[in-house]
Amino acid sequence: MVAVLVPGLPATAAIAPLQGLILRHAGSAPTLAVAVDVGAFSLGAAAGGAIVAAGALRRTGLAGAVPSLGGLALTYLVLPPTGTTQHTGSAPVGTAV
Repeated sequence: MVAVLVPGLPATAAIAPLQGLILRHAGSAPTLAVAVDVGAFSLGAAAGGAIVAAGALRRTGLAGAVPSLGGLALTYLVLPPTGTTQHTGSAPVGTAV
């Protein structure tokens, strides 16, 4: 039971902040952004279930690593370079504008 709860609880607790982050950056399509997020979780679960059902338990790590690396690559392409910030709101208090 501990082997399931120890990794499972933090993973479950990360879902709400992740969706909040997605909503913050969703722009004018927040519903679509959250739907794609949930769809990706469901697709991952289905792929993992298919791998387990096929008896290829040794391949589950690889099956999880490939889309994770793809997500990291997309994140690298989409986010601005480090050191640059994008402000859409007002300047913080005490900052000259």
